[in-house]
Amino acid sequence: MNTYQSNLRPDRGVFPLSELAEKSAADFGSRPIMRTWSKEGYHEITYNEFHEKVNCIAWWLINQGIGKGDRVAVLGENRPEWAATYLGIQTSGAVVVPVDSMMPTAGIRHILSDSDARILIASSKFLKDVSEMEKIPTMEKMVCFDDECVEDSIPFDMVLQIGKENQTVFPKRDMDEMAAILYTSGTTGHSKGVMLSQQNIMSNVASTSRIYPLETDDTFLSVLPVHHSFECTAGFLLPVYCGCSITYAHSLKSNDLVADIKNTNVTMMVGVPLLFEKMHAGILRGIKKKGKRTQGLFNTMYSVVGAGDKVGMSLGEKIFKGLREKAGFGTVKFFVSGGGPLDPSTALFFNRLGIRLMQGYGLTETSPVTHVNPPWKVSHATVGPPLPEVECKIVDANEIGVGEIYVKGPNIFMGYYKNEEVTKEVLDDEGWLSTGDLGIIRDEEYLQIMGRVKNMLVTGGGKNIYPEEIEHHLNRRLYIAESLVLGIKRESGYGEEVAALIFPDYEQVDIYFEKQGKKASPEDVYKLIKNEISEAQKELEDYKRITRFRIVEEEFQKTSTRKVKRFLYSGDMLKVE
Repeated sequence: MNTYQSNLRPDRGVFPLSELAEKSAADFGSRPIMRTWSKEGYHEITYNEFHEKVNCIAWWLINQGIGKGDRVAVLGENRPEWAATYLGIQTSGAVVVPVDSMMPTAGIRHILSDSDARILIASSKFLKDVSEMEKIPTMEKMVCFDDECVEDSIPFDMVLQIGKENQTVFPKRDMDEMAAILYTSGTTGHSKGVMLSQQNIMSNVASTSRIYPLETDDTFLSVLPVHHSFECTAGFLLPVYCGCSITYAHSLKSNDLVADIKNTNVTMMVGVPLLFEKMHAGILRGIKKKGKRTQGLFNTMYSVVGAGDKVGMSLGEKIFKGLREKAGFGTVKFFVSGGGPLDPSTALFFNRLGIRLMQGYGLTETSPVTHVNPPWKVSHATVGPPLPEVECKIVDANEIGVGEIYVKGPNIFMGYYKNEEVTKEVLDDEGWLSTGDLGIIRDEEYLQIMGRVKNMLVTGGGKNIYPEEIEHHLNRRLYIAESLVLGIKRESGYGEEVAALIFPDYEQVDIYFEKQGKKASPEDVYKLIKNEISEAQKELEDYKRITRFRIVEEEFQKTSTRKVKRFLYSGDMLKVE
């Protein structure tokens, strides 16, 4: 048994999602499960109260003729009603369709129509748009979470009341039954519906619970959109499974996040790299504002902790206790990053401060977690080893071991909804999923992500280039906010030149030129960015160097989890330079 396996904890077992609210209420009854912020303060509900809401929603759905296999959609911001609806749909025997609240109206209509949803349960601000759409043939009813409902929608409180008055026996769910259809961001055309079974989701919840020493007094801060598989599994279902509580962030403003952490004793948060990188930058700015003496003291303490790390001594928790408390992170134990590559320097920073920041990896098609760094052995450059029962292999590896990542396990999806042809392209007969990501397996099965297969560039000399590596160096420069590295076909027709779109950090650019007593012209900004690129590339091999770049005036379009929509950009955008 290796180091990783010997540290695993037992789980509560794998059972259908339809039983989660009941089992957790039986074990954690009067403990708080969720809390939300209002002007009057934080409002808590208990596991018992939550279980009753779940049952009432399920009874109402059954009363409306909803049965096994029927699709019910849920659309709204992170809130207890969303969570109760998700599990209520499971308890009724139906399939939940979580809808991205940041999607344009056309995208929402596509999901509701493609999934054949019979009922939509949503917040009023979304129902208004839905009610103005062209009628969806399968849609029978709409339920409104809020007091002020749109016309023809049913108030959520009425659903709970009718459900309570029409109690019936719940159907038994099998583990191989479909539990959810999650629509992923498509690179072309409409998004695809990922079908996840009861086994897929709950095996992932159980396996993840074995990695982290979560207790009933732990509190999660819910920040990412809960419709997304990462937040749904790791930020909602996992804490409910473990008897923890969830605080729904009352806004994404840094001051509000810190207030939520301090006021509700948050110990755990899952997020995307951009969130943690902004927190990292914010703390450093705060230290810098306090003057050179404070900055010097911090640097000395940081170096001492670093020296301790080299000899196996973890000093950050004690040395930076005061700083964490002043920053509002006094109770935080774990941050988990997913949804994209995390800058290793950000992971190192928080770990030296005494907060375990661990990155993981996965896809919507894997429910979603396949790999994660365990708290007892963190590798900042990797996404950690596979979860228990998950297998990983590298296919078509090059001379240094980089190839496409394939994964297999109980968490691998059932297939794409109404799309067997595309399913067969990524899922083979033995259950191995082609992820489309490039990686290399390091010591003890720790996986390092190298980029996307489709993003990879090939130079005229036949060298493979991973754009994410170059972007990592560019984005660390002070005057570059974001970058997107692309390939331009060489005139010879063979191979690609390396090029980049750059979105400057205009706030820092303005400060730079103000100190020089001048207003920057476009030519001045271009020269500054050109110098930044030159400095960033000093750590790269010659064949990875950018041959041309273009400055863009707006930040890159992103998905709801802050991934850049690469498919919207191409090398053709640089040919004007």
